[in-house]
Amino acid sequence: MLSWYALHTKPHKERQVESVLTERGIQVYFPTIPAPPRRGRSPERAFFPCYLFAYTDLESVGLWTLHYAPGVRGVVMFGGIPARVGDDLIVALRARLADVKVVDERGEVLKPGDRVVITSGPFADVEALFDRKLSAAGRVRVLIKMLQHSAAVELDANVLRKVR
Repeated sequence: MLSWYALHTKPHKERQVESVLTERGIQVYFPTIPAPPRRGRSPERAFFPCYLFAYTDLESVGLWTLHYAPGVRGVVMFGGIPARVGDDLIVALRARLADVKVVDERGEVLKPGDRVVITSGPFADVEALFDRKLSAAGRVRVLIKMLQHSAAVELDANVLRKVR
């Protein structure tokens, strides 16, 4: 019976495991979100570092196919039984992560209306409201309140820090 299973991977080996299992004909879901822009780094980061999901029939492929794949630490188990992940959870996770468009310098998701602090440049240490993403390159618009008026400012998302 086809089911989703969570796999625990070695650090930063999620893409390797995804590739190996895909070559073996196993469907894999590796949830990612945008990463703060940095030179030489991937524009994405793992939503669950060291974990991904495989959709397969363990009875036909065998537990060892997943458990001993290069880069895998093991299949997540409870009481010695591989833990199944519900289809509804995978669907909900995919839908929720599809809406994530921008992250701040720490990798926290930014949504319109979030309070942020600008961390560098001419507006350093100024508090603003995140408005929206402008480009795939990480340009965003924030609103800064000045003299009873909100001014729109365009800058890079990696100079923002979400206020908790």
